[in-house]
Amino acid sequence: MTANPIERRLGTSSTAAAEVYRHQPEPFEAEFAALACAHPEACACDEDPDWAAFIAQRVALNNLWRQAAAFNAANPVGSPVTAYPGARPEDDKDATRIDTTTRSRATVLGGHTAVVWVEGHSACIALSHIDTRPGGAA
Repeated sequence: MTANPIERRLGTSSTAAAEVYRHQPEPFEAEFAALACAHPEACACDEDPDWAAFIAQRVALNNLWRQAAAFNAANPVGSPVTAYPGARPEDDKDATRIDTTTRSRATVLGGHTAVVWVEGHSACIALSHIDTRPGGAA
């Protein structure tokens, strides 16, 4: 996982972190304020080669949480779905298909995949492998 450039600039000193949280002026305050960016997709920091990767990772994680939130808003726990654990039928003609219901809210697994748990399957399934079915919550 990419290190947080802001934390690296602040250092691991708990004293420095405590000063920041108490809003006490610090020598790095102006530099820290310069890191703020209204549009993170346009941010760049020539001094830190990890900055672009860090911002891209945060944007991707934010998008995953938005995907999970949108799924949850449209599909409460107990909603009928068709799940394809492993592979979708368009990728594998022998793909397993489970007509089931959700047994959890969607969430983000390990910071890399939006998932939901379904009845009749012991592992979570990526939302990309879930098709909703009409009928509302069971």
